[in-house]
Amino acid sequence: MSTHQNFIDVVVYDALVCNSIWFNHCKTLKVDTIARVKNNNNNSLREVKKLANKSEPVAIWENEKGIEKIEVYEQVFIMTGVAHPLRFIKFAIKYPNKKRSQIMIVTTCIEMRLKTILKMIKARWNLENCIFNNLKNHAGLEHCYVHGKKSVEAILFLIFIADDLFQLFKVRRIKNQVPIQKELVRLLLKGLYFLRYDSKLIFDTG
Repeated sequence: MSTHQNFIDVVVYDALVCNSIWFNHCKTLKVDTIARVKNNNNNSLREVKKLANKSEPVAIWENEKGIEKIEVYEQVFIMTGVAHPLRFIKFAIKYPNKKRSQIMIVTTCIEMRLKTILKMIKARWNLENCIFNNLKNHAGLEHCYVHGKKSVEAILFLIFIADDLFQLFKVRRIKNQVPIQKELVRLLLKGLYFLRYDSKLIFDTG
């Protein structure tokens, strides 16, 4: 962010960064941030959750796409260790099948529309479900093999490159949809095996 601070307007992040250090860092770089809230030991967060739960909803949206009703609760507060005010928002969601869920966030975007914030949170879900989940389940990202800063960075870059190449192969070479990733790996290995017998595809580095 320090390199491209004029390119980034808002950073949307998981609950991992919902702390004073992150908000102060983003404020220093003049970048707004939206962070998810989960279980947190910060006393100011616990207090603002209680206030939001006791308050009346500031907005109610009905018959949204795939959603029966969304009630929105909002409070402006000061987080411990952060000098500038922050905005706490809770989206209480009710689905047509009667199931319920909630999204809680803390953001520096004081003036941003509530529906815009919800849209940005949903956009991040796509990254979570499609990219991170895929890397964890199919690229070995669930385990850290090294612990040095540079080593971890190198491993992550290699995993990203490998996954990008795999997805490119899947999209461009597999005509019929194959639901199982293992089958795609088998086809890829088969292609690499036959590659050695095709002189047109062998690079001569001699």
